[in-house]
Amino acid sequence: MRPLNLLEDAAHLFSARSAISPIFEFAHGYEKYVREFCTEQDPGRLICIHESKVDWPSWESHPAGDELVVVLSGKAEFIQEQDGKETRVILGPHEAIINPPGVWHIANVIEPFIALYITPGPGTTHRPR
Repeated sequence: MRPLNLLEDAAHLFSARSAISPIFEFAHGYEKYVREFCTEQDPGRLICIHESKVDWPSWESHPAGDELVVVLSGKAEFIQEQDGKETRVILGPHEAIINPPGVWHIANVIEPFIALYITPGPGTTHRPR
């Protein structure tokens, strides 16, 4: 087995079994990931690292649970929209934000940043910026 490169690969954390499965070449398909790893009984969590060089093009929301975002390098402004109000926070290395279930969120790049995401994947939705 080769090591995971979480900028290209990912991992799936199964809630019910307390197990983690590697997902090699994750960039080849989010929908395939959801089909192969996520079930209604155990949607689990996607674990990956992503580099953002530009502002996110769309808002997203994860109705299946909390998402943890940990900035590893760089700096970004994260915006959450709840009850029609925006909350903004600037995160740098080793700082994190939790996006609650169903809360719309987006990020603006201050310095290109790399972040670790632990995300409930199924049901994720997007809307235009």
